[in-house]
Amino acid sequence: MGESTAVLVPVAALQGESLSEAVLDLLSSVEVVLLGYHEVPDQTALEQARDRYGERLRRTLTAYTSLFEPDAEGVTTRTVFTHDAQATIERIAIEEETTAILLVNPAPVVERVLVPIRGSVNLDQLTTTTGEVVDGTDSEILLFHAARKEADREAGEGLLSTAADQLATAGVDPERIDTEVRVTRSPLRAITTAADNAEFVIIGERKPSVTDRIFGDVADRLAASTAGPVLVVRKLRSAAG
Repeated sequence: MGESTAVLVPVAALQGESLSEAVLDLLSSVEVVLLGYHEVPDQTALEQARDRYGERLRRTLTAYTSLFEPDAEGVTTRTVFTHDAQATIERIAIEEETTAILLVNPAPVVERVLVPIRGSVNLDQLTTTTGEVVDGTDSEILLFHAARKEADREAGEGLLSTAADQLATAGVDPERIDTEVRVTRSPLRAITTAADNAEFVIIGERKPSVTDRIFGDVADRLAASTAGPVLVVRKLRSAAG
């Protein structure tokens, strides 16, 4: 899909999963692969499901696509019937070479974006994607790091400083960027607590999805415990070394 940021947006269209206007605004600066999927029971043949629901799914996805017009950089659509939505979403993210995957939750407004940074792995891709997603918005950005002990605070502050500099270089007004290091024995709890004060979370994947399923990471627990959408920035193979 080229070198610009591309986001896979999976929607369970036949279940009426919705995309808020605030999320559409955040995606207006990036390319979008809109995936309409329908998960069926193992005992139901996929061909049977396609015959029964295929036209309805395509019509519904067309309605979703119209929500992005005319602001989106470009919208590609795909429909799929599957017995395993998680695995299918990851496979299509690889096939389409998307930069990130959106875990859809409603967000009426997006005034504050939380970016948890767990380490230097995938940092460049994370800040590049964040810069493109917030482009054209007034959203504030909180760069957040959870350190396990006080001795790690300085390293965390350095990590966030690097991330802030990269965002500023990408054109994000430094006045919109805050940083916070929190020392805690439970990093996940600290991240989810910080997410309570944000409407949108952008988090990096630590390993390529082929070896560590995206939704088996912190991101899925964030999506389950927070009210807003979570954007998972993939660690692309070229960055994996």
